[in-house]
Amino acid sequence: MTTPLPPLAGLRVLDLGSALAAPFAAMLLGEMGAEVIKIEKPGRGDLIRFTDDYVGKGESGYFLGINRGKDGVTADIRTAVGQRIIRALAAECDVLLENFRSHRMAEWGLSYEQLREVNPRLVYCSVSAFGDARGMEEDGGNDIIGQAYSGLLDVTGEPDRPPSKTGTPVVDASAAMLSTIGVLAALRRRDATGVGEHVQVSLLEAAYALMPNYVVSVLNGEPNYTRQGSGHPQLVPYQAFETRDGKHVVVGAFHRASWRQLCAALGREDLTEDARFKENWDRVKNREVLVAILEPLFRERTRDEWLALFAKHEVISAPVLSIKESMSFFDERIDGLVYETEHAKLGKLRELRAPIRFSGGEATVRRAAPTLGEHTGKRLTQAGFEEQEIAQWKEARLV
Repeated sequence: MTTPLPPLAGLRVLDLGSALAAPFAAMLLGEMGAEVIKIEKPGRGDLIRFTDDYVGKGESGYFLGINRGKDGVTADIRTAVGQRIIRALAAECDVLLENFRSHRMAEWGLSYEQLREVNPRLVYCSVSAFGDARGMEEDGGNDIIGQAYSGLLDVTGEPDRPPSKTGTPVVDASAAMLSTIGVLAALRRRDATGVGEHVQVSLLEAAYALMPNYVVSVLNGEPNYTRQGSGHPQLVPYQAFETRDGKHVVVGAFHRASWRQLCAALGREDLTEDARFKENWDRVKNREVLVAILEPLFRERTRDEWLALFAKHEVISAPVLSIKESMSFFDERIDGLVYETEHAKLGKLRELRAPIRFSGGEATVRRAAPTLGEHTGKRLTQAGFEEQEIAQWKEARLV
C-alpha cells in the first residue's frame, strides 16, 4: 500500500524570517509537507539561536522549537552575493516569508515587486508590526509591543495589579498562524490564476484577532473590560479557584445548565434561584459578590476531590497543570504525542508531533532544527552555484 503524501508535498518555502512569527509559519508549512529553506546571517544566525541554553550544548530551545524540519543556509542578504543567492532560490520557490522592515527588502532588491519579476508565481508573505498604520509603516515591534498597542496587555493580569504579558508569545503565534492561512489561500488562488501575490499580516491585527469576542462590544458600546486574573470579563464563573491543598481547579460554568450543575456539586442549589446570579449577565454584574461566596467553598476540598465530584455532576472543569505536568499527562494518553528527532549536535531530541491531523496523509515532524549553515553547500549547489564559488564565499564569510 502506498503511503499517502502530506498535503503540501512538492511545495518549496524560503524562510527569511527571524525570531518567531515568520519562522513559525514556515515550520507549520513544512510540517504539512513543504520543503523549507531557512536563511540565516553567517556567523551569528537567527537572533533567537542564543537566547537560552536549556537544552544544552549552546543550543537554544527557543530556536529548536520554531525551526525544526528546515534546511539551514547561511547568506548575508545585505551583500550583493547574498541578494544574488536569494533571487536564485526565490526563482525556484513557491512561498517566501519575511519579517524585515519593508524599506530594507526594497533596498536589497528583495521586495515582492522585485522578486515577482524573477518568479511571477511566488507567494510572498510579509509580517510587520503595524501593517499600513499611517506613520508607523516602518516601525519595528515584537510580541509584547503588539500586546501593548492592541489592548491585550491591558486586560491581562490580576485586578488592582499592573498589566501583565500573557505567559506565551500569543501575538507572534497568532501572526504565524494567520500567515499560514493567508499563504494557503494565496496558493489556492495561484492554482486558479497561475499568479502569486503579496500576503501581509501585522502583529497589531494578529493581536486584535485574539479578541474577536471583545472588539465588537468595544466598538459599539462602553464595556468596562478590566483585568480579571484567570477570570473572564464576559463570563462568570469562568476562572481558577484555589482548593484546600493549595492547588487550583478551573471551571467554565457560565451557561444555564453548567451553572446548575456546578451549584449542585457545590451543594449550593440555592444560588441558582438568587436573582443576583440567575443568568450569566446577572453574574457578570455581581461578579465580586459571587466569587466571594465561591472561593471559601472551593477551599473545603482538595483539587482531586473536586475533580472527582465535578465529573460526577458533569461540570466542565480541569486541574491547573504546569507545562511539564501537562505533557506528561497527555503523553500517557495520546500515542505519538512526543516525537523523537535527530539533531546534528544534540543527538536524540524529544519534540511534540505536528499539531494538525489529516486522514489522507499526516502532518509530520521529520527532523530537528538545523545547525547554523548545515545545508548551505547542498542548497547552493542545487541552485546552480559552483562549489569553488561557494567555498570563496565561505572564506569571505558571505555565506
